[in-house]
Amino acid sequence: MKKYTDNEGRTVVETEELSFLTDHGHRYGWLQRHFRHHRLRLALKKADKVIAPDAETAENIHRFYFIPREKIAVKA
Repeated sequence: MKKYTDNEGRTVVETEELSFLTDHGHRYGWLQRHFRHHRLRLALKKADKVIAPDAETAENIHRFYFIPREKIAVKA
């Protein structure tokens, strides 16, 4: 996850894949998953725009974090 401010002063969060939420055999333990989930949730809540690497991740952001689809952009 990367957080930055664009030229217009809006907060932008660029996410990575969210396999730690969907894949229960992921390399992270429950505490690391919980920490990443909590940190990402707070960042997404404050963001003006969210950039996802692909359409599946964008759908998972909407599904797990209830971020409106209008705020999510897919990286080309």
